Amino acid sequence: MFTDTHNHTKHFSSDAKMTYQELIDACKAKNMNGVVVTEHYEGDYPHDIGDPQIFDIPKYFEETKAWLDYAGDFPLYRGIELGYQKHLCTFYDEMIEKYPFDEVILSNHLYRAMDPYFFRDCYKEDMLTCYTRYIEEMADLVEGCNNFDIVGHYDYINRYAPYEKPQIKYSQCPESFDRFLTAIIKKDKTLEINTRSIEKMRRKGLTDTLPDPQILKRYYELGGRNISLGSDSHTKDTLCIHFDEVAEYLKTFGFTENSFYVKRKRISEPL
Repeated sequence: MFTDTHNHTKHFSSDAKMTYQELIDACKAKNMNGVVVTEHYEGDYPHDIGDPQIFDIPKYFEETKAWLDYAGDFPLYRGIELGYQKHLCTFYDEMIEKYPFDEVILSNHLYRAMDPYFFRDCYKEDMLTCYTRYIEEMADLVEGCNNFDIVGHYDYINRYAPYEKPQIKYSQCPESFDRFLTAIIKKDKTLEINTRSIEKMRRKGLTDTLPDPQILKRYYELGGRNISLGSDSHTKDTLCIHFDEVAEYLKTFGFTENSFYVKRKRISEPL
């Protein structure tokens, strides 16, 4: 029983399929502790995908009152997933200050200002170059922005990678990872373990899909303790996917808590 910290609905994230009723019903059926809705907000997204991944925030807070009523006693928290770009840090910091979000995820869906989901040419670079640059951008993200709680899917870059062994590893760019992880710890932010990334790689038939142990060991060694479990669900069937397995894995490195946020305050529950 966990709180799932990263999820999307069709109401405010154009790439999601589930309604808020389906989300809440599925969470209750799975006996979850709670759920955070973190709708996409992609400022200056470079691709034309029809419906922009930006939503009306006042409308979001107005409409989700009905969601809270529907949830009843089940803990439903209202969040947002910001799509990082360097020039948006100040804008995001100021925007978030105006609204009563419970939780804010900051993620990087771009590589060289393009989303690898659409821009597969980025993988024409060799893996070390590609992954090092991405983790450097993740470090820029943490160092440059302030008004967020969780760093989303550091391994987004390997989701669509065509390399024979696509899992991102600490050994590929240790200096970049140290900079990234140290920045998270200094700002007292939380590192997300995104189980959608695990599921996507398993659907490709890959076996090396859990987070690289050296990344987790190094994070812990540097003093990192804040970890969040996020399924990044866009459909109801993947809520809390692989959470039990990942929780047991994390405990082998010394981690003991799953972190989520309520009114921007970190709350913990045992792994």
